[in-house]
Amino acid sequence: MSDSKLPAEVELVYDVMPCNAMRTAQEPLPGKHPCTYFRQWGTYHSFDYVMDGPPHVIGIPLEVKYVGRAALVPEILSGCRKAPIVAIGINPNLPGWFKSKKGSINPLFDDYKQYAHYFRYRSTYKLIISESDYKEYGGGDTDNPFSDFELKIPMDGQGNRKVTAKVDTQTMYTGYLGLLKEMAHKLGWDNSKLSLEEDFAYMNMVACPSAHWTTRTDPSDPQMPPMTIPQRNGIINECFHHRKHFFRQLFQSLPKVIMVFSDTTAQPFISEMQGNFTKGNPQPGEKVADLIGRNIRLRYGTLDDGTILDARVIFSPHISGNPATFAKLRSKVLKQLVNEARAGGLSFNTQTGHLRRPRGSCLFCPMLEIGPCPYENELRPVSLSPGLLADTAAPADVQMEKLAQQKLMEEFIKVRPSNSKAWKDEVDMSARV
Repeated sequence: MSDSKLPAEVELVYDVMPCNAMRTAQEPLPGKHPCTYFRQWGTYHSFDYVMDGPPHVIGIPLEVKYVGRAALVPEILSGCRKAPIVAIGINPNLPGWFKSKKGSINPLFDDYKQYAHYFRYRSTYKLIISESDYKEYGGGDTDNPFSDFELKIPMDGQGNRKVTAKVDTQTMYTGYLGLLKEMAHKLGWDNSKLSLEEDFAYMNMVACPSAHWTTRTDPSDPQMPPMTIPQRNGIINECFHHRKHFFRQLFQSLPKVIMVFSDTTAQPFISEMQGNFTKGNPQPGEKVADLIGRNIRLRYGTLDDGTILDARVIFSPHISGNPATFAKLRSKVLKQLVNEARAGGLSFNTQTGHLRRPRGSCLFCPMLEIGPCPYENELRPVSLSPGLLADTAAPADVQMEKLAQQKLMEEFIKVRPSNSKAWKDEVDMSARV
């Protein structure tokens, strides 16, 4: 783990964005690093922002520049680092793999601040080139992840291949948003502005994308590359156990509610968190259908003043991967959210129109020039220092907060097992898009 003086949320940007490139292109030979597995998924149409630096606007610009084909970059948490609700998956999906999504374009930035901006504001959608434009630029059957085909987008006077993308709404993300909106309605939060990028963030236990997390060949899609067992275990050890990208983000975010979607994700999550559940007693091997009605709590730890930090964990079927089952159990997921709000775990700030932020500081937006933090006055550092605001934070304050987060994380990790066998070898082959 890095000992840099950057706050954890900023340090993760500089650690995660180049991680796969370093592991797969710069590791010494002769052995191949396990993360080279992700390169077996091929390359995809990619975009960069037209302007230099991060846009000084909220949201993802639709006018972008096409930069050709590339392997996809690892992902950091999507949304506000201090969103009170965080959904958990195993690894990011890969819509461009599927024939109906060939026109998908994926972020490929050479600027860390643009990368941070994109994942701060990505909401219910990703970007795609319209079907008519895709065909006009030469797209078709010869375009696949293993080809070297690039779209024939003309250059402008500045040498940029500009394209106007369209919003490709993701069913999974709109499903989250629907839960938020209905929760607000049931609780009478009439002036709420609850949104995905502000109140409901999303992150993965492994940072690099694939269309499926699997060690089995899919008979319906024989080109889909399964992992070998050594690759799977190596990826988990590298990303999850050694670099601790997931844990470092979790203990900076400290969400009040963690939502775990799918049996596939529930298995490793429960196994890796064993010893820190204080209520509900989830066990490896239990199905989501058996967990969804229980009040399950995960303890982050105790602060020096005796404050106990914890979260409600809600298990749910996958919204888009298993829509029929989710539809049957959706009311139980919603009930869990409403109950947590009524118990005080989630609370509404009428001044911002959003949920109140959980404990802990955050300098992500101001330090990475994304913009001022709209929740700055709500944030209470876990280090018990009097305040940690963007315009007054001293290096010593930042380091004190980071050390307090690390202390919580290290105590948490001490009591939980570290076992790659907990991660399932195969997944439900229904589409994750």
